[in-house]
Amino acid sequence: MMQIHGVWYDVTDFKHPGGPVALNLGRDRDATSLFEAHHAFTPRTRLEGLLNKYRVPDERAARLRAIDADIGKPEYRFDWSLSTKPEPSDGVFTDFATELRARVKAHFAKKAHEQGITLLQATKATWARWFCMTLCTVCFLASIVAFVHGSWIAMVLTPIVAWVYAANISHDAMHFSVSTVWWINAGLGYICPFMSSPLQWYRQHVVGHHAYPNVPFRDPDLAHAPAFMRVHPSVRWRPAHLWQRFSTALVWTFGATLYMTVVPLKALYLGILNRSVPVGKLSTTRTTVHVLGRLVTAALLWGWQWYVFQGDLPRQVLFTVVPMLIHSLCFMLATQVNHLTEENSTCFSSEYYTHQVITSHSFAQTSSLTFWFSGGLNFQIEHHLFPTVNHCHLHELHPIVKELCAKYNVPYHESPNFMVALQKYGKYIGAMSMPPTEIDY
Repeated sequence: MMQIHGVWYDVTDFKHPGGPVALNLGRDRDATSLFEAHHAFTPRTRLEGLLNKYRVPDERAARLRAIDADIGKPEYRFDWSLSTKPEPSDGVFTDFATELRARVKAHFAKKAHEQGITLLQATKATWARWFCMTLCTVCFLASIVAFVHGSWIAMVLTPIVAWVYAANISHDAMHFSVSTVWWINAGLGYICPFMSSPLQWYRQHVVGHHAYPNVPFRDPDLAHAPAFMRVHPSVRWRPAHLWQRFSTALVWTFGATLYMTVVPLKALYLGILNRSVPVGKLSTTRTTVHVLGRLVTAALLWGWQWYVFQGDLPRQVLFTVVPMLIHSLCFMLATQVNHLTEENSTCFSSEYYTHQVITSHSFAQTSSLTFWFSGGLNFQIEHHLFPTVNHCHLHELHPIVKELCAKYNVPYHESPNFMVALQKYGKYIGAMSMPPTEIDY
């Protein structure tokens, strides 16, 4: 069961192209934002025709309630009735969103025609991207060999290569943007080294953050380590936040590792992730696999060194701690400047596509090194607008998005290089460390 635009649908028997993973993301939830974000290129009439086949009768629907119905505040909900045109083909979008979707769809339709493939295939990984993904995999496997043999160089390089692997392969896979074949995306998501549980990541990143970036009590990224860091006015200020310039360093170096192990188990126990995303119903088997997966992850991160390097205490300690710190730092460098600046942290628009733009921050779009290191996250605005598009195409969408943002007066937040973006982040973190003069949330 899932709710879309206020209507309940029973899609139990529907063979979704995205596979069971895609359907499970919307299970028992208000899946409206997820639905719209993942069907940007599918004709509205086709979507409505499919949905009508699975509509739940009104009498039965009246007894259903979404598990996230009480999450968030009414004033921070998207208004899907904002369409400025009455034609059904325009759906529920403003002129900005309608033209944006049409222009991007036309871009990929042209590529599809030239290459003799479908439109959706044109949005996924190209052969060149598959080559790069293979190269990332080979480099990671090669570094692992040296790593487990105690190479000091590999101790530093392996977590960096692992991050590049995750950013360039697993992130896209869990956004369904590597392939149109669902099990390829799912498989690549589950073989990611040094990464969070896919079950956790789908809920935190796809269901929560991507659908509701910077929305209080909907975006779980606003409430990571709130006792130590305040990254949004919705987080209650504490005296400890006065020191968050220092605590940021701890979160940046330990946060990703805790996110791979402790945080998923905490969310499972509480039934909700960072007060924002209900975990939902899980079978006993799925819960068991999830817990065992986190325990195995912990053993791979912190256990094998003490067996392999017996009698060599310095290696045991350093090979346990240093890779964890480096990988976490890589993750934070590539992700934290994407939304947390004074320009966009508290922005909100009740129109979905406008909101994705004004709450995101792109940077260093001309840097190939930044593009590789971040897995295309430096094109953050384009990525949030079209998450199912592989990041190898985002530079092509960049001029289209900027042009339409200028046309419709939608602020496009960007920085010319990473250092400027990092300075904006640091300034914002400093501002959030001070006691608020008034409470708005």
